[in-house]
Amino acid sequence: MKKSVLILAIFSCIILSAQAQEEFFDAPDFKQIERNTKEPSSSYYYPTLMKRYLQGDTKMTRDEGRYLYFGYIYQQGYEPTDTSSYNNLLAKTLAKGAFTPSDYNDILQYSSALLLEDPFNLRALNAKLLVLAQRDDSEEYKKVSQQRRIVQDAIVSTGDGMSDNTAFYVIKVAHQFDILPFLGYTYGGEDKIIRGKKVNYLTLGENRFGVERVYFNISPVIDYISSHGGGKM
Repeated sequence: MKKSVLILAIFSCIILSAQAQEEFFDAPDFKQIERNTKEPSSSYYYPTLMKRYLQGDTKMTRDEGRYLYFGYIYQQGYEPTDTSSYNNLLAKTLAKGAFTPSDYNDILQYSSALLLEDPFNLRALNAKLLVLAQRDDSEEYKKVSQQRRIVQDAIVSTGDGMSDNTAFYVIKVAHQFDILPFLGYTYGGEDKIIRGKKVNYLTLGENRFGVERVYFNISPVIDYISSHGGGKM
């Protein structure tokens, strides 16, 4: 009798764990996102969401963050690849390691310029936070930190990245690499699209979790490029 109760308890825990995992992440419904973000009467109307994001609204929910992040692909400024010259300028300055007051000014300038082109650029958000922390600008730091949290939460709410079926969804190629440090990983050097699928994987450097690769669904990127006559990612 005791053995039966124990088996039932274990089985129940497995079911509850699986259900909790399913509730924790789910793939974005792009048709619904497009419909709601374009509807002025919707609570997910895009201009409203973007205004709240830029203000660093701490009351923005996970679902609102998802509509904001994935709804961006339906906005005029959406571009899935990084073409800005500010990327190299920012990377070059950050590579110095030790910064002068002039360097901090440059980092802020370059990161702000990048965010005008891609408001969800995690590298730029992190760089901006570096300067704000150095300047003890707590109010602006809180706002930018909240913006970073919204982007990170939107991405990790879509999967666990452990397989092509549970891949993280991203709307830009660079976001794959930018989310890795948040997950506790470093890039391992291999970047490959799975044939016949809109899924890409990145190999990882040695990590305490023993994970070898992380999968990303890049369907928004591929669909955009296909609809614009093809090209490189």
